[in-house]
Amino acid sequence: MTDRIFVSNLCLHGFHGVHKAEKSLGQKFFIDIDCRLGQPATSTDQMEETVHYGEVCDLAEDLSGKTVFNLIETFAERITDAILAKWVIVEEVTVTVRKPSAPIRHLVDHVGVSITRSRNG
Repeated sequence: MTDRIFVSNLCLHGFHGVHKAEKSLGQKFFIDIDCRLGQPATSTDQMEETVHYGEVCDLAEDLSGKTVFNLIETFAERITDAILAKWVIVEEVTVTVRKPSAPIRHLVDHVGVSITRSRNG
């Protein structure tokens, strides 16, 4: 049995990117966060015994607001690191960051990265 807590399509405005305009004007980022838990999320029916998805959103928003990242890969990794540090119940976390306004010449819906990190390497 694997229980998961997840957030889909969290929209944040940030100033991440390598180009000057990205850092000054900012842009939207869409973030998916999927936490695989090491115990059933329903074992006690108490919020303090699981992962609060609102706090997961707050964590990502705080990281985006406090730091400007050149790479969305780094942004995604910082989110995974912070989640693993805050909630010991999380065994593995996957973070996907999508960038719909990437400054590239191709017509795409979005570009992005997805990384998975686990507590045991």
